[in-house]
Amino acid sequence: MNLSVLVATAEQEVFRGEAFKVVAPGKAGEIAILPGHAPLLAALRPGRLRIHCPHVIDEVCVDVVVHGGFLEAQPDTVIILADVIERAADIDQSQAEKAVKQAKEHLVSARGKDIDRAMLILELALARLKVVSQGRRLQSHGERR
Repeated sequence: MNLSVLVATAEQEVFRGEAFKVVAPGKAGEIAILPGHAPLLAALRPGRLRIHCPHVIDEVCVDVVVHGGFLEAQPDTVIILADVIERAADIDQSQAEKAVKQAKEHLVSARGKDIDRAMLILELALARLKVVSQGRRLQSHGERR
């Protein structure tokens, strides 16, 4: 049994297809959805969204960065409405590496309420770097995304 998955922004449909697992960045931590999951509505924080598909060699058919949004899960369906989505092709790896370094430096000097914002910026920078790195690895092995 698989999930029917739809991922979209206000501008475009990013993915529509079958999956056996969806892993999304929820506000309270990572959310993994499998077939038969209890109904759920969750707000998404910026981070990495992965969709695992049965027809892809390495099983991850979608690996993108979401900048917030919402996830609705039903036992056989997942709908993700994201504010913004970045694919590996949209991300410059050297800029992503610089952003991680700057975010780490900012976190070290952050105080009080700025710590939460600095953590969010670092998490987003790390997600962008991971997505672009994975995209390059798959391209170098000749696999399709």
